[in-house]
Amino acid sequence: MSLNQPARRIAIALSSSNISRQQCLTHLSSRTSPLATTLTVLPSTRRSKWSFSNLNPFRSKKTGATPSSDLDDPTIRRRMMEEASTPQLDSSIFAEEVSAVEEKEKEQGKKQQAAPIRAQHLAPTADPDPQSRQRWERKMVIRMVHRNGHETRQEIIRRTEREMRYRSPFLATSIKKLVHLARQIADRPLDEALVQMQYSKKKMAREIRHHLELARDRAIVEHGMGLGQANGEAPLEKPKKIKSKDGKWLVISDPTRIYIAQAWVGRGSWRGQRLVHLGRGRKGMHKKPSTSISFVLKEEKTRIREYEEALAKEKRQGPWVHLPNRPITAQRQYYTW
Repeated sequence: MSLNQPARRIAIALSSSNISRQQCLTHLSSRTSPLATTLTVLPSTRRSKWSFSNLNPFRSKKTGATPSSDLDDPTIRRRMMEEASTPQLDSSIFAEEVSAVEEKEKEQGKKQQAAPIRAQHLAPTADPDPQSRQRWERKMVIRMVHRNGHETRQEIIRRTEREMRYRSPFLATSIKKLVHLARQIADRPLDEALVQMQYSKKKMAREIRHHLELARDRAIVEHGMGLGQANGEAPLEKPKKIKSKDGKWLVISDPTRIYIAQAWVGRGSWRGQRLVHLGRGRKGMHKKPSTSISFVLKEEKTRIREYEEALAKEKRQGPWVHLPNRPITAQRQYYTW
């Protein structure tokens, strides 16, 4: 005899009655039905979306703590992952062997750290293609011999003035929001830009301040920017007064001070999208953008040179003349206006 009653009715009947799960399994196992081996007993509580209790505005919506709520804490999640990955061999017969192997690995790691780092160890990363590097060096030597040792203007600038470019990873914001902060810090000293981002009310100001600090540390360590006396450079005899791009007068006493020469933003890929319900039954897709910000850090000596070159160019051009004395050309027998 087979059981022809649907599984849904059995589950509902069990949830509304006081029969225990063990009695249900015993009752089903006595019948020769495939349902007895595949049936999963549902919880004894029925959940419904619509109820009068949900309409009560004074009903408490707090839910008790569940075991899965602990996974939201990163420290608890990290501890659980470590416990799951590391075997517990405290009461095992192999505990001594495992501890001996771990101590041996620690000693080997200390010996490797104590070993000096040599040039041949870093060759695969520092010089991955030596043949191409040698060809490029040969080409540059030949070019220098043809010029008789003379350097171009750009080569002199790159040799005497320091510059660094920095690009941040893609941030969870849009170009329209980030471009205002980029314009706010452009053509400003680095210390002043950090103060601007510290007291800004924008959400991404803290992220930009973090990346400005990373760019500053990288410029000091890798390029030696902002270290005038350490690099053997003589300070200015008296402060210089120059004019910035936005028309403001600046007084510079330290030519090695770092400033932000350029700041711009770039569009990244979409982080995701979600459905937006509009009026009259219409729908739309709202995409989540991502944007990166880039900086060009230079020293104040570059800004001094650019200002002096602009003054020299203006002096060479001479005063502006409304009607210059030049020959008349393109004469015609009729008026052209």
